[in-house]
Amino acid sequence: SFICKFIKGKLKVANLSLRHVCKIYPARNKTKSKKGDATTRVTNDFVAVKDFNMEIADGEFIVFVGPSGCGKSTTLRMIAGLEDITSGELYIDDQLVNSVEPKDRDIAMVFQSYALYPHMTSYDNIAFGLRMRKILSPVMLPDEEKVSEVNARITEVKAEIAQLRAQKADKALIEEAERKLAELKQKLAEYSSCIPLIAIDEAKIKELEKKIKAAEGDRRRLAAAHEKKLARFALDRQKLVQRAEKLKNTENAEEKIAEIQASIDKIILDTDCENRATELTDKEIQTRIDAYNKDLEYYRSTPVQIYKPRNYTKAEIDEKVQWAAGILGIKELLSSKPAEMSGGQRQRIALGRAMVRGPKVFLLDEPLSNLDAKLRTAMRSEIVKLHKQLKTTFIYVTHDQVEAMTMGTRIVVMKDGVVQQIDTPTNLFDYPKNKFVAGFIGTPQMNFFDVTVIKKGAKLEVTFGNGEKTGFALSEMRKLREDILDGEEHAVTLGVRGESIVMGTAGLTATVSIKEVLGNDTHLFVRIGGGEYIVCSNQRLSCEPGDEVKISFNGKTVHFFDAQTEESLFEN
Repeated sequence: SFICKFIKGKLKVANLSLRHVCKIYPARNKTKSKKGDATTRVTNDFVAVKDFNMEIADGEFIVFVGPSGCGKSTTLRMIAGLEDITSGELYIDDQLVNSVEPKDRDIAMVFQSYALYPHMTSYDNIAFGLRMRKILSPVMLPDEEKVSEVNARITEVKAEIAQLRAQKADKALIEEAERKLAELKQKLAEYSSCIPLIAIDEAKIKELEKKIKAAEGDRRRLAAAHEKKLARFALDRQKLVQRAEKLKNTENAEEKIAEIQASIDKIILDTDCENRATELTDKEIQTRIDAYNKDLEYYRSTPVQIYKPRNYTKAEIDEKVQWAAGILGIKELLSSKPAEMSGGQRQRIALGRAMVRGPKVFLLDEPLSNLDAKLRTAMRSEIVKLHKQLKTTFIYVTHDQVEAMTMGTRIVVMKDGVVQQIDTPTNLFDYPKNKFVAGFIGTPQMNFFDVTVIKKGAKLEVTFGNGEKTGFALSEMRKLREDILDGEEHAVTLGVRGESIVMGTAGLTATVSIKEVLGNDTHLFVRIGGGEYIVCSNQRLSCEPGDEVKISFNGKTVHFFDAQTEESLFEN
């Protein structure tokens, strides 16, 4: 049946490859003139994503996580085709898609805002994209020889039926003849469109020629706008030079000429920024033109199967909508409008709208951030269940590390446009590559101490800022870098999670400042020297703010980071 084909085809999975992907927003400085003075707001090129490399396997659930402005949403939008890639290559199923339109990438995206049409029912919201979308259907030719044979046989059977009725023959004989006629008509329909049309695809050639013409038009408009801006900069610069000439040999001439020269320098910088921005855009246009020309050469010389666009039928749309509604548990909401639903129900409708497209890749950009805490937890598990059912590739963006840890098969931690670490949730928690990852992953955040370490025999002696010391048996620890174990003192950062801190009768002296009782768990904020740290316990502790306590660390759970580079000091 159609629905079975859809379930197999819709849950197409795809591997993605991001190779040295960068996104740079070029500087767009503006020069303003006021009473003859030119002022320029100077900005630099903004690198949103830098050298992103990753291979994503079929059916993975990948989570991009990091603080605001780290480049995670920009990376997702480049995968979707909503942002141009400045440099690097993006492959979906081994096909380079840098210049492929978003609609042709076979992806579906769920946004932070639900983006539902308020005047439509849930059914219509889910079905709307399918109604607007055209799919390619192969052009099939008839098998003339078989069609002729079947038509002749149909004529014979019709004559036979007419003769049987004229002779008032037995009803069973007439029914048998009518059954043969129905089978022949079914065969005729099959033979009437059974041979695929293989030819030079003129429609595809015209489409590519149109795209090349449009890209060349973009290049001409870019060049014209560039020349216009350069002419304006040159004119502003000329006016300033003339003004400086007039000011020579006047009172305070040096000071005024220096101010004018500063404005001229800013215009020169503005011109350089404009040249760089135009060069980047021109390269991107040339990349598109080269890809179109390559495809055009192929389609002009190679006969291919011809397809024609068609709309989904009502039956196909209904089957897809009912299938998605069944998985998401929203069948009873299909007749409701968005205003009648809760936030979680609206998000399910948005997910359903993406599901019915049957994409290779699902992209989700912080879809739960608008929900309250309880509903967010429930929807989190729903999305994980959905991924397990669909078995397709999910790429999920969030700033919430709890969502990342509980949902992803692998997590990409980003900071300032740079990938810090790509690993499984467990490995990120246990083996962070640097201080940023260690502090970002885990709730509450890891404690960090500035300490000095020195190897003494089979132990690593650690000295804290307040002079207190502790030691760890090297046999209990992960293997440290050799340069740290050279017998010399090294200033490093010690990291330890709150739940790994042990309270007892010996160890570092700490003063309790805040006590938080969270049901069965207790969080203590303690002061050691000038810093404040957190201790987590699964017991109800009797100490109160102001009390002194003793804490110690387990060598198996501590982390050490380079004080300068913040990289982990443990060997991989």
